[in-house]
Amino acid sequence: MEVKQLGFLGMLSYFQVVIAGITDPRSAGNATRYSLKDAILGAFAAFFRQNESFLEYQRQLNSRCGRDNAQSLFGLVNIPTVEQMRNILDGIAAKHLFPWFRWIDQGL
Repeated sequence: MEVKQLGFLGMLSYFQVVIAGITDPRSAGNATRYSLKDAILGAFAAFFRQNESFLEYQRQLNSRCGRDNAQSLFGLVNIPTVEQMRNILDGIAAKHLFPWFRWIDQGL
């Protein structure tokens, strides 16, 4: 039986694998400034940090220091606004993330 790395980095790594398998429902020229990966990880980061203003703080940190926790911890390239994340994520069925939850459940 495979040993699962249920620490933060292991879970994040597998989450990124799952995200990579999701087809972006947006057409190429239709407001694709932010990647699907950045939108999903941005939402996850806000919940993970349990701070509704987390992403705004990251933007401010990036403008002051040139780097932020969203980049270094979660691998975000561009940080979408909350409204942009909602618009992107509304087109994604939750079932696409179920493999990640099953992976975690099997590792417990």
